[in-house]
Amino acid sequence: MSDEIRTDAVAQEMFAVLHGQEMPLLTRWSYRADDPYAVMMSISRPSGRWIEWLLARDLLVEGMLIPSGMGDVRVAPLSDEEFDIVEVKIGDDEGFASLEFDRELMERFLAATYEVVPLGAEADVIDIAAELAKITNSCAG
Repeated sequence: MSDEIRTDAVAQEMFAVLHGQEMPLLTRWSYRADDPYAVMMSISRPSGRWIEWLLARDLLVEGMLIPSGMGDVRVAPLSDEEFDIVEVKIGDDEGFASLEFDRELMERFLAATYEVVPLGAEADVIDIAAELAKITNSCAG
């Protein structure tokens, strides 16, 4: 483990505007040192259940600057005269949901993840041998 790691996880709640809807959705973003390449975005449903999406941290970082991603997750910066936002599109073959987040809040969250594991230092905190053992053991008959 790197000496630069100060804590093992961060979490932040943010409201998202679902394209075309008036009521914002509560989302919870979390990041853990033991899974340094991934960010979990959880979306609160009116039923009280949470829907979870695992996103690549690199995708979010790149998506803050230019439209990024393909397939089920896409991230892009959007601006108008009033708002600076980040659009996160999630979905599958049956349809996409477009969620809009305040860019400054997203930047703060990503900055907090860099305090946990600096960008580019992800491989330093992974025990490759242990991960390979997990994969190998899960494939054993």
